[in-house]
Amino acid sequence: MLRRAVALSLFTLSPASAHHVDAIDWPTKEAGMARFATMEYLLGLSFERLCGDTFCEDTYANLRPMQLSCSVDARKGTVRQCLWMFSGSSTSVHPKSGAVRASSRVYACRLPIARDTPVDSLYEALHGAELLHAKLPMTHRVIYDSLRDCLR
Repeated sequence: MLRRAVALSLFTLSPASAHHVDAIDWPTKEAGMARFATMEYLLGLSFERLCGDTFCEDTYANLRPMQLSCSVDARKGTVRQCLWMFSGSSTSVHPKSGAVRASSRVYACRLPIARDTPVDSLYEALHGAELLHAKLPMTHRVIYDSLRDCLR
C-alpha cells in the first residue's frame, strides 16, 4: 500500500477534477481492490508457469513480476493504461579475485489494452488458467506478445 500512498501524494487532485483513478479505486475508493488483486495474482501465476521456457532463459533467469498498475477513466469506466513492472538480477564470481559481481534490471511493460476497454471486460478476460495467452477485449492481442517485446 506504500506505493499507493506515494502515487496519491504525487498526483493529488480534487475529487471533481480526478478523471483517471487507479483501478483499485474504481468505481469508488478501494472498491476494485479485491478484483484487481486477484487479476494481478493470476497473471503472476501465469507468468511463473511460462517463465522458465521463455522470458527467464537469458541474462535474468530469476525474472519476477513486481507490480501491475492500471488507470481507469472514472467518467466512462474504461481502462486507460496498464503497466506491469518486472525485475531481474544475476550474479557471477570472478575466478581469480573471488569478487561477486551483480547486475540487475527493471522492466516497465505496457499491456496492449484497447482504447475504451470497459474495466469489467478486462477482469472477465483475465480470469482463467493461461492469462498471458488470453485474447484481450476489443483486440486480437495477447499479453504474451507485449511481454516478449518488453522483456528482451
